[in-house]
Amino acid sequence: MKKYKFQTTKAIYFTLTLAGMMAISATTGLAQKVERVAGEMPAAITQAQDVDQLEKRIQKLEILDRQRRSDEAREKRSQQLEGSWDVNVTPVVPPGVPQPASFRAHTTFSRGGGMFGSDRARPFSKQHGNWEHIGSDEFVYTIVEDLYDASAVFIGTLKVRVKLTVLGPDEFIGVSNGEQRDVDGNLVSNRCATVKGQRIAIEALSPQCLNIVAPR
Repeated sequence: MKKYKFQTTKAIYFTLTLAGMMAISATTGLAQKVERVAGEMPAAITQAQDVDQLEKRIQKLEILDRQRRSDEAREKRSQQLEGSWDVNVTPVVPPGVPQPASFRAHTTFSRGGGMFGSDRARPFSKQHGNWEHIGSDEFVYTIVEDLYDASAVFIGTLKVRVKLTVLGPDEFIGVSNGEQRDVDGNLVSNRCATVKGQRIAIEALSPQCLNIVAPR
């Protein structure tokens, strides 16, 4: 009987010891796993931050690319007016007033907004001004001119304001306002007109000139 109790007690002790060892092993394994996961967390966080920063940089680049393409499209539209044009000017008068004859002007628009021109209505005509693209196919410009009589005596100034629409690569239409003042700055006239521009075309040499060689 005593021997049986001793064996039972021994078995229970062995079982408890084994269970304790298994618990310690499991606890150690869990701790190691926790430590491994904890060690991997900074790397995972860093990767997530890198991905977030990369996405923000991509978004910024997309915004810059859209802005660049928009600027290029706007610049291309603004360049529609660059070059030299023949401009037909038709005065607008109130009903019942005899219609004055139209006259021809020449205007050159340079890149950057500068311009110069002349017209056939006055002797010694020299016009200088600035132009601007205001959106889509619309432009505005203002020119000034010193006026002289047939004897080359200064008699005043002319300022012309124009708003126009480009209809295609070689044509525009618009409305102008011409303001003339005398030598003292007093208003002499303030008139309106319509304008129609045709780009001056580049033409080939006449056949009789094709075989001529310029001297060096």
